[in-house]
Amino acid sequence: MTSQAASAERLQWAVDRLMECRSTTRTVADLAVWAGISRRQSQRIVGKAHQRLVEDLEAAGVDRRQLRAQLVHGLMEGVAMALKQQHVGGLVGAARELRELLDLGL
Repeated sequence: MTSQAASAERLQWAVDRLMECRSTTRTVADLAVWAGISRRQSQRIVGKAHQRLVEDLEAAGVDRRQLRAQLVHGLMEGVAMALKQQHVGGLVGAARELRELLDLGL
């Protein structure tokens, strides 16, 4: 695979992971392992992937309901993981974010 093709594949891989609501830190670590590259290289690629997502959102005039639904889904997965791992801090943080995102005002 050419260097340019490898770069494009790595960038798309990072974008896909970020779209799956994976954290930036986890995406950096996973990309370094998956692509066999340094953590620093991985950080640069994930930074570019994040910038691409920001630009896509701005250019597309993204439907905020769609984005909100995706965020709710990611936070609900976070709640489930926190419950499974008995991680109270993670559970409380995700629950607070959900409350604010959904404007529950409880």
